[in-house]
Parts: sequence; C-alpha cells; structure tokens
Amino acid sequence: MGDTRERSADGALPRPTAQRLQKPSWRDSRLVVGVLLIALATVAGATVIQRLDDSVEVLVATRSLVPGQPITGDDVRTVRVRLDDSSTYVSAAKALPAGRVTREIRAGELLPRSAVGTAAQVDVKAVSVRVDASLAATLVEGSVVDVWVSTKKDAAGVASYNKPQRMVERAVVSLVPSDEGRFGVGSGQDAAVHVLVPTAKVPDVIGAVNTDARLTLVPTAGSPLRNPS
Repeated sequence: MGDTRERSADGALPRPTAQRLQKPSWRDSRLVVGVLLIALATVAGATVIQRLDDSVEVLVATRSLVPGQPITGDDVRTVRVRLDDSSTYVSAAKALPAGRVTREIRAGELLPRSAVGTAAQVDVKAVSVRVDASLAATLVEGSVVDVWVSTKKDAAGVASYNKPQRMVERAVVSLVPSDEGRFGVGSGQDAAVHVLVPTAKVPDVIGAVNTDARLTLVPTAGSPLRNPS
C-alpha cells in the first residue's frame, strides 16, 4: 500500500513538529491529587507514631528524700517513660504535690503517689543516736540503716554487753554532723546521728540510749553512703 501522506510543493514529506514539555501547573489535577496524597500519608504516619508512643512524663527524685520533708523543684526532675499504669506515679504535667514524703525515696527513683501524704501520715520520729565517729563519717542524709543494740550487762565495775539484737529495720538517717574537725574519722569522739524511727519503736530506742546500751547503725545493701575522699 502506498504512502498517503500529502507531499509539499517540492515533493518532500512533511516533518513532524516536536512537542515542548510544559511545567506542571497547579491547575493540573494530577499534581494536586499527588500533593494531597503525600500530605495525607504524612499526617497518617504521624498519627500512627503518636498512638504507638504511649510514654508519659513523670517526676523522678534527683536526690535522696527522707520521710517528713516537703518536695521542692530541686528535689525532682522530669523524665519520659513507658508505664503500664501511669497513675501510680506523680505526673510532671501537674503542680508539685504539697504534702510530705512518707517513706524514703532514693535518688533516681520515680516519685510514687503513695509516698506523698500529709504530715499526720508520716509515722516516724527523729531520735538522736550517738555512734562511733568513723561510722558517722560514712553516712549521709538519706542513708538507710538497721539499728542494732547491745544492752549493758549487770556487772559491777565491768563494761560488758550482751549479744547485739536488731531493734529497727531500714531506718532513714535524717541528719549527720557536718563538723568534720570534731566528728571526723580519727577524732576519738562519738557523733550524734539523727535517725527516723517508726513511732512504735521510739520508746525502745530511747530506752536503749538512756541505759547506756551500745547502738550501732548498719547500712543496708544499696544504701546511699558518703564517697571516700
């Protein structure tokens, strides 16, 4: 079959005209649909990630907190963690609780709601216990100790003591003498350390002190202690 294209006057076949590429316009429906699809995908992805991130902001203790003390902004900082039940801990989104610490809280521990209450709920009393200065030098505010007592034997002119018995478990140290010149290691003197004793045990501890019993504070495992210098 012959070529049916019309020839020009000089007999040459017409040349095809090249089409120029045009920049896409906002009026191009395909461009608009593409942009909308990208925007929708971005929003959907962000929503999914947000739903998967179930972490919350709560308060954590920056230092050891002892029963009876109020909580200040210097005592806590905000952390983001994943929790099965965020209501167990004090939320960072709310104001600091106005109550007092009812039990010891260690540095780095999340602040439990159950550990903050009223002054009436603080069931401990500070008792001054004289201990060897070398032992006192290892303690800090917030140290957790067991109180061991060796009662004095009834022997005239002989300073002897009975086998020590643990009188109080996990008592918190609330005050340690800071005068290293008088109460430091090697001073040869005893130091008066204040220990938070459960109210029911206060008479026993005071009785031991008043009868010249020998009291020893034994730090529990993991208790905060003074770093040796």
